Amino acid sequence: MRSVFVDATVTMPPFGGATTFLAELTCALADRGERVTVVARPGGDDSVVRRMMAAGVEVRLDLWRATHLPEQQAQRLAAWVNQEQADVLVVSISPDAGWLALPLLDQSVATMAVVHADGPAFYSPLKHYAQFVDCAVGVSQSIHQRIIDECSIPPARGRYIPYGVPSLSLSEMQERPERNADQPFRIAYLGRLVQGHKRALDLIPLAEELKRQNFPFELHVIGDGEEREEIAAGFKRNNVTAQVKMWGWLSPPEVRQRLKELDAVVLLSDSEGLPLAMLESMAHGVIPVVTKIKSGLTEVVREGENGFQVEVGDMAGFADRLARLAGDREQVSRMRLQAWKTGQAFSLEKMVTTYQDAFARLAEARRQQPVKHLNRDYPVMASCRSRYPFWLRKLKRYAVAAGLAREEG
Repeated sequence: MRSVFVDATVTMPPFGGATTFLAELTCALADRGERVTVVARPGGDDSVVRRMMAAGVEVRLDLWRATHLPEQQAQRLAAWVNQEQADVLVVSISPDAGWLALPLLDQSVATMAVVHADGPAFYSPLKHYAQFVDCAVGVSQSIHQRIIDECSIPPARGRYIPYGVPSLSLSEMQERPERNADQPFRIAYLGRLVQGHKRALDLIPLAEELKRQNFPFELHVIGDGEEREEIAAGFKRNNVTAQVKMWGWLSPPEVRQRLKELDAVVLLSDSEGLPLAMLESMAHGVIPVVTKIKSGLTEVVREGENGFQVEVGDMAGFADRLARLAGDREQVSRMRLQAWKTGQAFSLEKMVTTYQDAFARLAEARRQQPVKHLNRDYPVMASCRSRYPFWLRKLKRYAVAAGLAREEG
């Protein structure tokens, strides 16, 4: 099976769950003997690229130049995929070229789009290019339903495939040490430090509320992003730096080591898909305290059983739930085990097998369909349209590229 993934984020931190998903899936497919290629743009961080290449994944960062406009990128991508005779093209995260290339693919190439989050950045292009997508995947049940209800995707072409994550074994769970009464309650935020969707700045009032609850705690912030300095300044301003550890980005093995030492994880988002950080935390016996929003969070977290749900922005509510956990060791043990049991339904092995099977079915179905004609005149989606002529946009792109080259020089 020859699969090609298009993703614009693998070299551009801060990385999110979708990037982790891509690395885990492609590395596992390569390990199973599949031929896998990831097409992306050059960027400032090649750590994910190096990880994939070490696992046998081919990564192409040279299909596009900085001077190429989106429609040129799409033409080059489609021409290369057609030439390679790929079985399936997967649009994971792409603001432009991955979608624009769909009408230009040979009839033999099956297509898939993965919707990672509950928002217009995914729904709008999917709806526009629905007729060229053989399978649209929602990572949560609610996203899967919206794909069908709002994006012109027939039920037969929609799939729910949740993320898969590494997990502790039962014996490893049983070996996790219980927290002593005199130890601080260890709470984590794991993810991008950005305000949009993630509401990372809520970590500042959360730490203040935790301090007001007057119980020993540690807040472990694992991740990076544009709000990091403001968050650190807020912790200092509220005099909670002694209780906070800012880890920055950690490698996957380092994250898993930290998870073994944590009691609870908080997610403060106002919109989500199915947070990979939450699933991996639960699979390591960490209790989730999350916002009560539609999509993956409330599909997985059952109030008072394997975690807690709190209204968006209610930091007093978050702090209250965490304080109650910190004061009840029996509840922590019980909910920790339930969180781990929930995590077992989201195995990495199962996810990889499901995608592998989906690719095979899509490729076979495409071979059985009549020849389709390329639709080179299909209009581009609204976000890629411009009122300016091609030559003027091209001139601007050259000027910008030249300016960046001078700065780097």
